[in-house]
Amino acid sequence: MDISNIIIVAIVFFAIFGADFFKYRLRMKQLEAKIDSSDKMKLIDEVDSIKHRLVVLEKVITDKGYEVNEEINKLK
Repeated sequence: MDISNIIIVAIVFFAIFGADFFKYRLRMKQLEAKIDSSDKMKLIDEVDSIKHRLVVLEKVITDKGYEVNEEINKLK
C-alpha cells in the first residue's frame, strides 16, 4: 500500500466513526442543556446519599462481631 491508499482509508474511517462521535457529543450536550441546575443538585444529593449507604453496607459486610450488631441496630 502506498501513502495515498493509507490516507484514503484514514479519511473513510474518520468519516464513518468521526461523524458518529460528533453526533454523540452533540446529543450529550443537548441532554445536559435540558437538565436544569435544580435537577443537577437533586442528582448530586442522591449520589451522595447512595455513597453513604454503600459505606455503611461495606462496614456491615466487612466488620465482625459486636460492631456489626451495633451498626445493624443503628440502622433500624
